Formats: sequence, C-alpha cells, structure tokens
Amino acid sequence: MDIKDLELFIAVAKLGSFSKAAKSFDTRRALVSRRIGEIEKQLGAPLFTRTTRVMTLTTAGRQYLAQIEPLVNQLNHAGYVFKHRHDEVQGKLRIGLLPFVDKLMDKYIARFIHAYPQVQLEVLIVSGGSKELNRLGLDVIIDANEVNGANLAVHKLTTFERKIYASPGYLEKSSLIENTDDLQYHSLLGFRDAHGQLEQTWHFQHANVPTHYKVICSDFNSLYHFCLAGAGIALLPHVIADEAVELGQLINILPQHSIGFADISLVYSTKSPQSSVAKAFCEHLFTEMAAS
Repeated sequence: MDIKDLELFIAVAKLGSFSKAAKSFDTRRALVSRRIGEIEKQLGAPLFTRTTRVMTLTTAGRQYLAQIEPLVNQLNHAGYVFKHRHDEVQGKLRIGLLPFVDKLMDKYIARFIHAYPQVQLEVLIVSGGSKELNRLGLDVIIDANEVNGANLAVHKLTTFERKIYASPGYLEKSSLIENTDDLQYHSLLGFRDAHGQLEQTWHFQHANVPTHYKVICSDFNSLYHFCLAGAGIALLPHVIADEAVELGQLINILPQHSIGFADISLVYSTKSPQSSVAKAFCEHLFTEMAAS
C-alpha cells in the first residue's frame, strides 16, 4: 500500500472531508475518494461513515488510524532526516498574514513545518500589511495590499479575484438580482483597507455600482462571516468564498462580474541579511507555489 494513500486517509480522518483533504494535497476530490475506496477494498471494511457534509470514522477506521498514523509519521521523519542530514535548518521564524490570506497559505505553511521540523514558527494575523513588518519584528509578511516603502523586497506569489457573494438565506428574502443595476436596492457590505480607504464605487469591467453600505469591515474574514450569516452582499476574495460555495453556504451572484485581480506578495526587509530560516521559508514558498 502506497504511503501517499495512507497520508490521504489520515488527512480525510483529521479534516473530515474529501474536499479539504484534496485541497491540502493540491489534488482532485475524486482522486482522494478513489484512493480511500481502494484502501477500504483492500482492508475489506469501510473506514468512514459518509453523510452529505461530514465524514466520520467507523470503529474500524479509528483502529486503523491509531495503528498507521505513528508509522507514517516515523517514515516521513526518517526520510526527512536522511535527506537533510547535512543541511539542518533550525531557529525561530515570525510570519505575518493578512486576515484572509491564511486560508490560501495554510497548506504551504503546513508543508514547510513538515519539511523543517527544527523550526519554531510563529504566525501573526495582522491587518496593517507590510507596515507591521518592523513594528512587530516579523521576518516576512504575506500581503495583499499595495506595498510602499523603502528597504522592502516584494515578490509576487499569486493573485486573487474578488466576486459578488450572498447567502441563500439573504437571497430568499430579497428582490431578484439580474444585473449590476439591481445591486443598489440591496444591503451591501463594504471593505475598508489598511490605509483607511473605503470603496465608494464597485468598479466592474462594464459597470460601476455606487455603494451605500449597511456594514463596513476592515478585514475580509469579518466581511465573509457577515455575508455568510445573511447580512447582505459582499465582494469577497474567491480564496475565502470557494469552500462555502461548494457547500452551498454562499452563492456567486452575477459570476461574469468581478473587481479584477490583485497580487498576493511575500514582503521582507532588506535592511539586514535574512536568517537561514527566513531564506528557507521564502525558497519553500517560491518552489511550492510555482508548482501549483
């Protein structure tokens, strides 16, 4: 039995979802489902009780997890030690993430932790972006704001797109939305960025929508939760909303419209040389995200 299949089983058991496990391994949900099915076929017993939204371990599944998880961890650790026995990176690393970027970066950070077990990692959720770098004594910040300032290195990692979302509950109680003109008759949820700027108009490719907000938030996670709870319509980064859309908790309204793309960048100070740990983290992100 392939160790990768066992790792997929452990991920599904821990996360309770084929979709979440697939996301953590950057693969397709169907592949995860098929691999788990093959393990169950080989063992001759079901490992999960499947429902619409939640997957729970059967008694056999719990017993199997208890037996194989320590073995898989030992094998992975032994492979790492052998591979990196001449080049051990260790020390402390402080990372800053914007409130919504953690959803995008969690799998890459988890892989870094596994690859560098001697590193002590501290992750801070910061709303101020790169201006918090020196104030908080951070090694790196992963920022989605426009980065300004001297002595800063900025490396683009990826992009995100903001689209229009609302909960099914909100839409059931509201008037029909057929085009962007209809948005002015709805409760809109607004975002104020780290520089204090509030979007007075939603600028789409072929339309501009003036805004009159019911709620204003200074971070996308709060905006997401208000939208999820049915408070109104919000422009959200797709990396936040995708899972909720898959679960039927949010709906992408007028999917042909978006605010366009923005960069997510890795930022660090150039005033002093980077530590070996910070260099290893940067190289890890560049390699992992280039392969995605």
